[in-house]
Amino acid sequence: MAISIRRLSDVLASSHSGRLYRIEVFLQAENPGAAARPIAEARHILRTSDGEQVIALDDKRYRLRSGEVLTALAPLRSDT
Repeated sequence: MAISIRRLSDVLASSHSGRLYRIEVFLQAENPGAAARPIAEARHILRTSDGEQVIALDDKRYRLRSGEVLTALAPLRSDT
């Protein structure tokens, strides 16, 4: 059984105290060569750039193991 892990994106988030975190989002899939793989065989892994596990509460809020809640920052807009 092969396991594939791909980095999907980064999310910038801040704590209530103003500390900035980068949350790295990965997708882990078992049997990456399978043509039609059930969703149950894939999962998202979230961690800070320091390697600390992060739990997604919803699409804009995250929780560290310490219990601290982070809020995602709005992406920068480029009006060129």
